[in-house]
Amino acid sequence: MKHVLSLLLFFIHTPVAAEVNCNLHKIYCKIIDLRPNINKKEAMLISNQIYKQAKKYKSNPILSIAIAMQETGIRQKSKSHSFIKFYKKCHGNSCFEDWYVEKGISDVCMFQIHTNTILHYNIDPVKLKNNLSYCVEWHFKIMKIKKRECKHLAKPWGCYHSKSKILRNQYIKLVERYL
Repeated sequence: MKHVLSLLLFFIHTPVAAEVNCNLHKIYCKIIDLRPNINKKEAMLISNQIYKQAKKYKSNPILSIAIAMQETGIRQKSKSHSFIKFYKKCHGNSCFEDWYVEKGISDVCMFQIHTNTILHYNIDPVKLKNNLSYCVEWHFKIMKIKKRECKHLAKPWGCYHSKSKILRNQYIKLVERYL
């Protein structure tokens, strides 16, 4: 009986999941801090992908977490918008313009990579939408390009969002809330 009681006390005071050392897993802990209800396995998967690519591209992983938080709340999703499509309708010799509304995706994955960027860099949009590591890698590739293009600015990473000074400065303020 004494051994059973000792064993029971041991299990009551032992945490079910091992505590994560935030000095070793800063990216994971930042994700948990910003999104407390996230699935812990998903947070670790995102953390590992960001760590790997940040190291490869010599970039700040915490900044990328802040960008993902601003863009999607650290969720692997796409943003849809309605677009007006114009077309010319002809009957015999007479033509007129008409229009219709079409819904489409404009930004893809956790980092909301815009369709113009996807087309410009020939990125696979399906893979970007469905493959976390591909999404994270492209985020860091684009960040590297944008930082190089805007190296003359105090915060060149702001060009990730826009080269327009007003939009870039608004974006920087929004992202910095999460740093």
